[in-house]
Amino acid sequence: MNKLLQIKPYKQGKQPNIFLNLKLNTNENPYHVNISTIKEIIKEIKFFGNILKYYPDPDSYIVINELSKYYNVKYEEIFIGNGSDDVLSNVFLTFFKNKKILYLSDLTYSFYESFIKLYKIRYKILKINKNFSINIKKIKKNNNLIINNPNAPTGKKINEIKIKILILNRLSVLVIDETYIDFNNKSLVNLIKIKKNVIIIKTFSKFKSLAGLRIGFALSNEYMIKFMNSTKNSINSYPINIISQISVKNIIKNNNYFEKIKIKIFKNKLLITKNLKKLNFNIIESETNFILISNRNLNINKLCNYLNKKNIFIRKFDIPKIENFARVTVGKKEDCILLINNIRNFIKL
Repeated sequence: MNKLLQIKPYKQGKQPNIFLNLKLNTNENPYHVNISTIKEIIKEIKFFGNILKYYPDPDSYIVINELSKYYNVKYEEIFIGNGSDDVLSNVFLTFFKNKKILYLSDLTYSFYESFIKLYKIRYKILKINKNFSINIKKIKKNNNLIINNPNAPTGKKINEIKIKILILNRLSVLVIDETYIDFNNKSLVNLIKIKKNVIIIKTFSKFKSLAGLRIGFALSNEYMIKFMNSTKNSINSYPINIISQISVKNIIKNNNYFEKIKIKIFKNKLLITKNLKKLNFNIIESETNFILISNRNLNINKLCNYLNKKNIFIRKFDIPKIENFARVTVGKKEDCILLINNIRNFIKL
C-alpha cells in the first residue's frame, strides 16, 4: 500500500474557470460543435430521456457502427473507452504487463509513465535528438513500443514511411497514439491491416471538441480487440454513458464542419508563430494544435505567472530539456491576439 502512495500520478493541466479565464493550457479545440449538431443531440436526448434509468449499451454499438463506416474497418476491430486515457490504461494493462521491455520516447505524454509505475511494467526511455525527434534505429524489434504521433508536448511527428518500417520489423506490440493527428495530418489507421500487432489510439476530446464527454477508441485487428474487451469487462463493462453515445454518433456524421475548423486553427497557429518569432521566441515546429515556445532572454516561469494574473493560462513543464519552455494551445483568432499583446506587455516591463 505504501508503494502505491509513492507512485507519482499524472498531473493534468490547471483547470481554471472557463468563463473567467482564457484557457490555452490543455489543448482543447477552441471551437465548439456547430449549433445545428448540438440541437440534433438535444432533440435525441429528449427522445431517449426515458431510458436513462437503464444501463447503457456496454458495446457502444451506435458509436462503433458509425466509426466502422467512417474508417472502413470491421465492427470487431474497434474498442471504445472513457476517453483515450481509459483506452491507454487498458492497453498498458492488457499488452505491456509482461516480460518484454516497453520502449517510449523521452519528452512524451506523461500519463504513459504513470501507467508504467502503476502496473509495474519494465520500460526503457528512448533518448531524443536535439531537435526533439526520435531516433527509431535504437528501437529493438522484439520489444513493445508506444509512440505519441504527433507527440505531446513537442508537437513532433514521425512520418508514415518510418512508421511502416517500424511495423514491418516489429515482432511485438506497437501502439500509435494519434490524439492530435487530425489537426494537420492523415491517420495511419490503414496500418492495422499490415500487421496484427498494431493498435491505433484516437479520441474525440481534441479535434472533435468533446473533451467533456470522455470518448476515446482504439483500432486494431479483431484478435487484439478481444483481449482489450476482456480486460474492460473485468474492470468496468459500462464505460460510456447513453448521452455520450448519442452525442458522438451525431458528431461523426458532421466531419465537414471540423475540416473548416482545422483551417482556422492552422491560420491562428501561423499568427502566433509569426508574432512570437518577432519577439525573439524559439518556436518548435508543430504538427498539432499547440506550439512549444521558449525565449533565452526571458524567464518562462515569470511569463506564465504574469499571464495567469491576466487570466491567461498556458502550460509550463518542470521537466529536464524543456524547463524554460511553455506549451501554448492555439485558440481562436481573438484569443491569439490577446495572448500576443500580453506577452508584448510582459517584455516591456
